[in-house]
Amino acid sequence: MSYLIFIDTNVVHNDFFFKSSAIKKLLKFTNHEPVKLCITQFNYNEIIKKYRDNVRPAIKEVRQVRNSVSKRMEELGIDELFDMEKLRAEKYVENYKQFLDETIENNNIQIVGYPTGEHVTAQISEKYFNVIKPFGEGKISFQDAIIWESIVEYCKNEDPETVVFISNNTTDFADNSKNKIHSDIEDDICGLLYYNSVGAFLEHEEDNLHDYFIDNYEFDKELLESELRTFFDGNSLIDYSIHDLLMNSEFEGEYFSGWGTDGYIDEMDFEILEVTFDIEENELLISFGIELSVSFSIETIDPSYERGDSGDGMLSESSCTDIYLLGDITYSLNEGTMSDYVEKEIDFL
Repeated sequence: MSYLIFIDTNVVHNDFFFKSSAIKKLLKFTNHEPVKLCITQFNYNEIIKKYRDNVRPAIKEVRQVRNSVSKRMEELGIDELFDMEKLRAEKYVENYKQFLDETIENNNIQIVGYPTGEHVTAQISEKYFNVIKPFGEGKISFQDAIIWESIVEYCKNEDPETVVFISNNTTDFADNSKNKIHSDIEDDICGLLYYNSVGAFLEHEEDNLHDYFIDNYEFDKELLESELRTFFDGNSLIDYSIHDLLMNSEFEGEYFSGWGTDGYIDEMDFEILEVTFDIEENELLISFGIELSVSFSIETIDPSYERGDSGDGMLSESSCTDIYLLGDITYSLNEGTMSDYVEKEIDFL
């Protein structure tokens, strides 16, 4: 049986280091079944580009902080706090590329090359001019078309019995149900199965996962909640997420509107949503939610502030809100430790 599974860039984009429970299950499935997991060369390069696009702004922010305090740091003899050699985005991109290459090699993932067919340019152009998927009205980018034609050409050469394509880009690949490949391109690959998430695919293959995972595993939830609390007490991951959410949101205060800052967690309630036992690794793959009660400040620029006035030129008032975070994490039964945390969603309640 020949069974090919192709994953799109967006499957990895929010989980660059393959930490989520769904990705771990997918890799375990493709390492045991007569299945070949595939990524097109375009997707491979796009994943690295997406990582670079995320790293560069973060490094830029650190450099800006360093530049703003560099004189004072030098005066105090603490200018070595910032290692400029580490503040190079390409260094981290190269490290990530090495990680990605090792993950591909260790999991026997097939890299599918660019389409080289004699008429591929004409085929892509025809779809573009006739607004055939993956093109749409007003869409001028060719990335998805190159990905699609890579898959089509590879499948024609390999002639697999089953082909699966996993992508949450339902706009360009799916029909109105968002659960089926669009009729414009369904005949390109006979019998192709489309899924809009890894989770949706795993539900379909649930019976084939029982040898490797035990779903809805009964375990001491109080212990897991306690371990989660200990894990997050030992780092600032949730604080960073709350900061980003507040800073990128607008709030209506009693006297003015503005962005959020200075978030402080007043209460944190954990909820274990799903526990899966990984038989081979002796680990628990945990999906959980956290309800957060957060105090913060609403800030905006004081329009009456003039240079030379006292103060920082900002208006501020206190507020509070409730936030819900969804995440995955792995609990090692051998070590009794939590690892591989990945945030899936965070939003206001």
